[in-house]
Amino acid sequence: MRIMWGISLIVGIAVLGCTPSDPTGGIACTEIFVYGVNVTVTDADSGDPVLGATLTLTEDEFTETLIEMSDGAYAGAGERAGTYTLTVAASGFASQTIDNIVVTEDECHVIPVSRDVALTEADAGTVDVDETLLRDFTLPVPLFEPDSAWNQRADEAAVLPDSEAQILSLYRTLVGDITTLVPSEGPVYWPFIVVIYDEFTYPIARAGEGTTDVLLRDYEGGLSWPGSEFADLELIEIGGPVPVPVPAGTIRPASPQQAYSDGHLVLYNPETMIAYDFWQATTVLDEQGNSLGGGQTGTVVLEAGAVDFFDVTGSGANPDGESSARAVGPPLLAGMLLPEDVEAGSIDHALGFAIPGPRNLSSDPTEVLAADYFYPASTTETDFYSTNPNALAAGQRIRLKQTIVDEEDQVIDESGFAPISQMYLAALRNYGAYLIDAAGGLALTAEDIHTANLDLTDDEVNELIGAPAGTPLPAGQTKWQIVITKLVEDIELIPVASGPWDDYGPGLNDPATATFQTSNFEVVEPAEVPAP
Repeated sequence: MRIMWGISLIVGIAVLGCTPSDPTGGIACTEIFVYGVNVTVTDADSGDPVLGATLTLTEDEFTETLIEMSDGAYAGAGERAGTYTLTVAASGFASQTIDNIVVTEDECHVIPVSRDVALTEADAGTVDVDETLLRDFTLPVPLFEPDSAWNQRADEAAVLPDSEAQILSLYRTLVGDITTLVPSEGPVYWPFIVVIYDEFTYPIARAGEGTTDVLLRDYEGGLSWPGSEFADLELIEIGGPVPVPVPAGTIRPASPQQAYSDGHLVLYNPETMIAYDFWQATTVLDEQGNSLGGGQTGTVVLEAGAVDFFDVTGSGANPDGESSARAVGPPLLAGMLLPEDVEAGSIDHALGFAIPGPRNLSSDPTEVLAADYFYPASTTETDFYSTNPNALAAGQRIRLKQTIVDEEDQVIDESGFAPISQMYLAALRNYGAYLIDAAGGLALTAEDIHTANLDLTDDEVNELIGAPAGTPLPAGQTKWQIVITKLVEDIELIPVASGPWDDYGPGLNDPATATFQTSNFEVVEPAEVPAP
């Protein structure tokens, strides 16, 4: 309520802020900061305010992200006259663009203008993408050195003796068992494959010329220590700062647009082949200097909860004991589905996955046990973990079985899947997937839909999604969106395992006693550590 009153006061004073009270006959101006553009964003169906929207003002080379002053109320163009274009975007809604917003000024302040924007729900399966964020460079797939874990095949790896017990532990967690999770909250009721391609994923942008110093501070204001990769710069102070590349253009850390977002971001230099990884990257601060969280567009990284960098021709791992922008250590690019994989016609590398709670059996979870992680992980989770001895450890490798079943234990006929889905399942069989993060389900990742740029013809896209040649592609979607949406549609109901214990959910059976009839995955021997 106080903030809303403040906005009204600003508007009122902007109108009354110049008075002929100067004894010389001049104008006496009030000392107050006035926003030139004030926008209220609501849901067109419900009339409710839309929180966490991204509102961007542009005028020629000028770009600004509006500040959310209160629920659904945004302000920008502070004391700046101009003729602006406003873009309004929010998760789940179709974006809107308003041209020719004219902000004038008098002798003292800008004269504020107001706009009311009612957003309509986006079509199912679409995510509004600003095409200026799509990257204009390619990555050399497969990434990392030939004998790295990411390029080791898994199809002939031996199945571990404890494989069934470990898959059962994962299955129980995915149907609601939280008895061994730390923190023990937020049960999951989704024992199926999830491919993340929008929120909580990984945008990739070009690194530009020069560097800037970035404070190591997360979205809640907590400071962190620089990693050992910055040791040669003698950066020994908590909070840094550390030098990072200046982006070559506009960037957008991963959404959601909230402080609980992971806010991941990769800045890649195609010439040096170095990738800088960020966790909780900040591109916009509020008036008090606090981060506005993930999903905000900007032109520079101002702060980050963690920063690391990797040579994409290297090992694809950190030194032992080191974390990165991931808690367990590997690069953000490792194990990600990229447009370059699809363009090549096959995914010739291992994938990465996350679950609710990698194993941590230490009596002091910050003193990680060597038995609780395997290469290519270099440590394990110390904040979100499982104390179950059968839980999967960071860096462990799973492989999809040759024959898979649905939730009712019926064999799945994969011939009905689109070619993109068959390509993906082949990678899970040939190369497997490594546990490299914590998440709210069994989650694999594709490049963020806002930066991924798939360089294929319309007919090549139709072939990937199993549509006849000449079929018009869905309007309002990038080619990457279209392909990933089809992949998700095909495989999202492939379970980790099938019945007979399939009556799960709040208030139903005790998930800690769940059993399964057939598992679709098996845990295989870890990757071999490359010779020095």
